[in-house]
Amino acid sequence: MKYLKKYLSFVLLILFFLIFTISIQAEEFITLGVTSKKIALSKLESWQSILDEVSKRSGIDIELVVAKDHQTLIDLMKNKKIDMGYFSPVFYVKAHDELNCKPVVLEKRLGSSYYQGGFIVRKDSKIEKIDDLKGKKLALTAEKDSTSGYYLPIAILKSSGISHKNDLDVVYTGKHINVLKSVSYGLVDAGAIKLFILENELNKKYSSGIKIIAKSSYLPTSSITARDDIEEETINKLRKAFISLNSDPTGLKAMHKSGFDGFAASDDQMYDIVRDYLADYNKKL
Repeated sequence: MKYLKKYLSFVLLILFFLIFTISIQAEEFITLGVTSKKIALSKLESWQSILDEVSKRSGIDIELVVAKDHQTLIDLMKNKKIDMGYFSPVFYVKAHDELNCKPVVLEKRLGSSYYQGGFIVRKDSKIEKIDDLKGKKLALTAEKDSTSGYYLPIAILKSSGISHKNDLDVVYTGKHINVLKSVSYGLVDAGAIKLFILENELNKKYSSGIKIIAKSSYLPTSSITARDDIEEETINKLRKAFISLNSDPTGLKAMHKSGFDGFAASDDQMYDIVRDYLADYNKKL
């Protein structure tokens, strides 16, 4: 009987350690969903250097999940298939409204957590303002899957009384750089892009012959956002780890590989301007 008690105690001790270990592993593992207009492997490689470094600094393993578009990302979060998502501004608002998710960090571009979208034409174009776009060929990025390449320009057009369906010939190019190239080559009359791509040295051969005819207000950049049931302690660890990348050579190198300039703390109120544009987008003409 004495041996049986010892044996049972030993088994219970082993079970305790197993349960405890599983619990710890569960708390130290999290999934991040991103969208990709490229092949999944390319997106995985572009994020991996950042996630490896954040995992080291936070003590939380991060697994990347690639979704085909932003709505799929929202659905994955809704069904608890991912813990966090990387959303462009409009889809952050949609995810927050649907799921009450928690903002973690947002990216920096050219040292800022804000950016502008806008309309571009060739410098030799006679188009000078939004009203001049009526009847013209306009390049956007992806239908219903881009903030500054779809929702934002349509909202700006509607506020000027222009319907993208009735007043324009719209083509979709898939990427912002393709919009820029299409305008530069004269394949379209105008395009809508996130304007910071004009500052990229690699794009100078296209942007040098471009003029901007309209700019949006400043919008917060894309945000990494967590499900509402993720522990605040976990979010704080991850936020601290992402932001720490800004301040040392190893972190800067990891971000450079992925094309980021840095990260900053994200806040839901920052996206109220995006909600204003969505209200314009939803207006009927």
